[in-house]
Amino acid sequence: MRVKVSGGLHPKNEVPVLVTWGDNGNVVIQQKWRKELLPLQPEWVSVRIPSATRDNGRLVVVRGEHCGKYVRRIHHYYTDGDRKQPMIRLAVTVVVDNTGMEEINPERIELPPGDLCQGFETDEEKKLNDQLMNHVRNQF
Repeated sequence: MRVKVSGGLHPKNEVPVLVTWGDNGNVVIQQKWRKELLPLQPEWVSVRIPSATRDNGRLVVVRGEHCGKYVRRIHHYYTDGDRKQPMIRLAVTVVVDNTGMEEINPERIELPPGDLCQGFETDEEKKLNDQLMNHVRNQF
């Protein structure tokens, strides 16, 4: 996931982190720094909320029943006339192997941007998945 880190040894506006479960059931957040993983305190970390209109890369659901799923934006719409409350229609994806290639799951969900976090993709993964959503978006 891409997050903002405001504390610790290396605060940054945007950094990829690894989020796992610890032995005692708590969340462990680690930032890769050179060749080591540095632990981060949860209060130092805030999620990078995606733009409902522009972010087409890998996203991660961070709230609700779909928490932890990878998703990609199909399109957005507004639930009010003032265009202040966007919702994003999403396709659930699955990373199929160690290359970072994704497959589209048939499951579709709709969430507000605040329930999502920008995911992390390497440049190679971005190239592999560049055309992934074209046929899904063309259906709408």
